[in-house]
Amino acid sequence: MAEVLRLRVYTRERQLVDQDVREVTAPGVYGEIGVLPDHAALVTTLEPGVLSYKDTAGAVASVQVTGGFAEVRDNVMTVLADAGAAAAG
Repeated sequence: MAEVLRLRVYTRERQLVDQDVREVTAPGVYGEIGVLPDHAALVTTLEPGVLSYKDTAGAVASVQVTGGFAEVRDNVMTVLADAGAAAAG
């Protein structure tokens, strides 16, 4: 069983995140989506909101996204956001 998954968050302009994480919470169309290592394959639409993640040291960080798509496959979560920036606080 894997202990981490790779999180990659991209906008049209730049890459916001590319690191190993322990968990991700993303704003899905029908509510928040929680993703842990070894999650089943998934493709979904994201709503505007905050995508948060816990890194391997246990620190929590977040990114504000304005919608987009997410794919989870083979312990890699790729987010293609319409736009985004590091969330405050």
